[in-house]
Amino acid sequence: MKPLIFLFSIIALTSQLSFAQSGTANRATTQPTSRTAATNRQQELYDQYHGISKKPASSAPTTTTPSAASRSETTPAPVTTQAPVADAPMKAMTRETMKRPERIALDGTSSGFRIGARGGVTYPFYTETIPGIEARVGFTGGIVLNFGKGAISFQPEVNYTRYTQQITDLFAQSATIATDFIEVPLFLKFSTGTYAGSRFFVNLGPYGSYLSSASVDGKKGDISNRSDRFGFGGALGIGAALKAGPGHVTVEVRGLYPLGDTNGGFNTDSKTVLGQGALGYIFPL
Repeated sequence: MKPLIFLFSIIALTSQLSFAQSGTANRATTQPTSRTAATNRQQELYDQYHGISKKPASSAPTTTTPSAASRSETTPAPVTTQAPVADAPMKAMTRETMKRPERIALDGTSSGFRIGARGGVTYPFYTETIPGIEARVGFTGGIVLNFGKGAISFQPEVNYTRYTQQITDLFAQSATIATDFIEVPLFLKFSTGTYAGSRFFVNLGPYGSYLSSASVDGKKGDISNRSDRFGFGGALGIGAALKAGPGHVTVEVRGLYPLGDTNGGFNTDSKTVLGQGALGYIFPL
């Protein structure tokens, strides 16, 4: 009998110990939960009192992609430095894609119009000796125009020219006679090579002249009544054009052969060749 009472006593004590342990575990698990609930309740009351509304958090986290407008407002656009765009097409045009005629035009070698100036000295040559007349040095200068691109071009000029002679009469008295002309040659110009380098040329064509004044020993005379003031003839020049900068320095010798005037008409009996030597410079426009 006593063993049974002792066995029941052990079973009852074991049941009380397990119940006590389970109660302690339940209190340990429920106490944080109730404390968390109380804390959340206080937060809700505080939010309601201050007018703060919160959306309930969803169980699954969602990711949203910001729109382009929000990105532009929140994230500053990256600053990039880029070379000027205008330079690149110009370089490509002038170095690679430009055609040959356009590339030549940049340095003036394909220009169809040129302008320049010339100046030098004059000296009349006589085909036979004329007693009492000796040639003296004069001067010339004027404007040169040139039209054309190739080996043949058209070159008109307007020059102011003085020819000088010394005349000695039978009494051994001498005087210096100077005649001033406005000369307008109309040349066909035949050239070698190209405008990119130096060239040789020949000028050939007619010319017209107008006697503007005449003087004896520096004293001008009255020529208003002279009927031979307009003259004409043929001219031939040989020279070289030396490349210098955008244009050419020209060196030329030419001769003008009178063929008549408004008084005597056309004739080929002139005994004089009007020589000229001039330097000039001509450049493209």
